[in-house]
Amino acid sequence: METKQRIINCLRKSRIPMGVENIRVACDIGNWNTALKHCLELFIQGRIKGQKTSKGWVFWVEGDF
Repeated sequence: METKQRIINCLRKSRIPMGVENIRVACDIGNWNTALKHCLELFIQGRIKGQKTSKGWVFWVEGDF
């Protein structure tokens, strides 16, 4: 399965917004920067929601919260 689709599926299953490190581990992505890159691309495309906080980015799928 494509990495971006794994991220979307992971976020759909989550009950709370997820940080980049949690997404990286759950989706078995080797590098933190790669996980952030994919998440930001999905965010820009409007496929997921995201917000930058004081501790970094968090992401979720629209409609879950």
